[in-house]
Amino acid sequence: MVADRLLKVGDVDESVSSHFTQAQIDSALTQIRQQAGVQAATAVYLRPLGVDFRVQRTGTLQTNQYILGVPPDFEHTYGSLHNSQGQTVSSASLRSGEVLLSRSVARSLDIKPGDHIQLTMHGQNGTLNALVRDILSNDPVMTGGELAANGSYPEILLPLEMLQQFSLHSTHQSLPPNLICIKNVGGPGSSQAVLTFLERYFHTPTDTHGRLPVTFNSTIIHPLNPKFVEYTGGNPVANKGDFLTTSAGRQVDLFLPVCTGLLISMGLLLLVLLCLFLAADRRMELGMARAIGLQRHHLVQALLIECCGYSLLAVVPGVLLGLGALKLELLTLSTLPSLSFTSSAGFPLQLWINWQSVLMVLCVGVLTTLIMTWLTGIWISHGNIVTTIRNLDDPHRQVSLKDLLSELKTAPALTRRGVILLRLLRAFFMRGPLCLLVGYLVLRLGQILVVGWLEQLGVGVLIGGGGLFLTWLSTVFRFPVALARWLGRMLVGLGWLLYGLQTGAGTLLFVFSTTLPPSGQLNNEELLLGLLFSLLMPLIGLVVLVLSNSDGLANALHMLLRQVPALAPISRTSLSYPLTFRFRTGVAVSLLSLVLFLVMLIMTNNFGIGQQLVDTSSSSSDALFIAAQNAYTMSITRFLISYLVIGILFGAVSIGVIAIRAVAERRQQIGMLRALGFSRILVRRSFLLETSFIVTLSLLIGTTLTWWLVSQIAYATSKDFSVPLLPTLDLLLGCYLVSFVCTVVPAQQASGIIPAEALRYED
Repeated sequence: MVADRLLKVGDVDESVSSHFTQAQIDSALTQIRQQAGVQAATAVYLRPLGVDFRVQRTGTLQTNQYILGVPPDFEHTYGSLHNSQGQTVSSASLRSGEVLLSRSVARSLDIKPGDHIQLTMHGQNGTLNALVRDILSNDPVMTGGELAANGSYPEILLPLEMLQQFSLHSTHQSLPPNLICIKNVGGPGSSQAVLTFLERYFHTPTDTHGRLPVTFNSTIIHPLNPKFVEYTGGNPVANKGDFLTTSAGRQVDLFLPVCTGLLISMGLLLLVLLCLFLAADRRMELGMARAIGLQRHHLVQALLIECCGYSLLAVVPGVLLGLGALKLELLTLSTLPSLSFTSSAGFPLQLWINWQSVLMVLCVGVLTTLIMTWLTGIWISHGNIVTTIRNLDDPHRQVSLKDLLSELKTAPALTRRGVILLRLLRAFFMRGPLCLLVGYLVLRLGQILVVGWLEQLGVGVLIGGGGLFLTWLSTVFRFPVALARWLGRMLVGLGWLLYGLQTGAGTLLFVFSTTLPPSGQLNNEELLLGLLFSLLMPLIGLVVLVLSNSDGLANALHMLLRQVPALAPISRTSLSYPLTFRFRTGVAVSLLSLVLFLVMLIMTNNFGIGQQLVDTSSSSSDALFIAAQNAYTMSITRFLISYLVIGILFGAVSIGVIAIRAVAERRQQIGMLRALGFSRILVRRSFLLETSFIVTLSLLIGTTLTWWLVSQIAYATSKDFSVPLLPTLDLLLGCYLVSFVCTVVPAQQASGIIPAEALRYED
């Protein structure tokens, strides 16, 4: 930001703006130039948003441009001007009828040196014909508000005498300068002494906030360098005109932090899954260690030491991957087309890091891994020693409330009663009543504090508690356990899906269209958390619905596969494992469907309804603006999709991890199948078919929810919705390909199992 602002401000250290008379200008310049800390001073005429011009070569019309009238001694104060080729351009040598254009003007309208333009100044009669002598390499800025806002200001520079003659001929009134520019002797170091003199001379304090655009109704002192040059109070890319008026800009400002949080959550969930599989592979070892006297905290410490080494190895590629994603983001934001004079486009964002930030990232990564490992280790260490040594499944026995209450009454020690009380509270929570109470309290808290996301969280907990309570009531009334669980899951899934779609409609419409924000503000915490709930709640609800009915989907798929001779022998055995271990399948489906949903939501919305058609009957400026908007949307979409590919890798890795675990758990079963005549090709196909089933469920969830939401956005904005077929097919095929690549190694390992060794497998 400092480098960009220094390029715009030149050698000007302070400026003073006001509605001066010519006598006031002459007196002020005389007094200012006599100061010891001042090297040069000059007066210019600046009018923000005060001129329209038409390019005769193309016929395009551009409105509300900046006009800057400069005297012959302008470069003594501002410094040398340079064109887009880096050559020096002299403003003093401008003849009457010649102008210089800033970089933003020429870039937005494709103006070249030698073009003729016709100027129309607001409030004045007549037009001024001018020849474009050259294109500057920057946008000169000499007021505090414009400098601090990091905008791209389209300016037309012309001789001050030429502008004054035109005004005198048009309105019969003189046009004195309205901005005094000052260059100090010692640079920014002597600014304070000069500012003190200016405050005393003009009887006004220094303006430290800046106004955009500057007004000339009152006298304003602008401390440009170093005050506004080093100003860091605003985001250099957020809250710009293009971010406020385009859905693609809002997606970077709002959707990118949400995606980052979701990717971090996915990584933590995958980490828990890896820790569980790591402990499952060494289950007998851990059980024997407990049997010979090792305490629970010793097992937790052993897992922490082991996973600490893994995390130290993982942070290096993790940091490199993060730097690569950051460089991609900066490159994208630096090359965006400009949509308005307050656009963030063209701002040269460079990657710069220090060792403190890298060290902080390393420490946070290791600490996060250790916390997740510690929580998982506590869970693992409470396993039954006998069942662990014998490598048996833990018995799933639900203690009745009556037994817990009896234990609470007869418990001899206070600590024992505390443990039983915690178990009793957990039982009430898992059965629904306590969960409903917590949800109601959170909902009331959100209503009292008027916090939307807290209300959404409370309703979500209430829906979950309702599902748990329905399951408990069904078992109390002697319903079959499977039916009771299905009813509870269906209630939870439908509730989260419908409530998420209803409450998140306004937030999603704001992010993926150009409507006003639901809360009247942009980029605040409530809007970000509201967007998070708007994405997660319907997706999780749909995942619960699909997994609750996965048996029916598996049976339908089995009926289809039976018609294929090459897959008929493995159609049932391949689909039984994902349905048996639903937690693992649910994790993989949740990870992959979440990323697919995010990618397809961005891609389908931006390509399906975000691209605007160019009307051939419209003016050239409108056509260029629409083309710039489409290019802006295309660049942002490509970056976000590239960024979210990391999440697809998470989902694919989780599928590969599950496949590796499946090989270890089903070693004897695979040996039996091989002994019964299954070939290695059939075993390999079995694992690939399992992967296809998980990916198909993920694609079904992500695609269905995406198309529904995008169709609703198109309907609300009265736009046509068309599915981008080629990008969608590429995404779906890419997901299958990446998942198959992660499954090839365990599938090949399973197909290479020797039947005799597998049947004798004891460990």
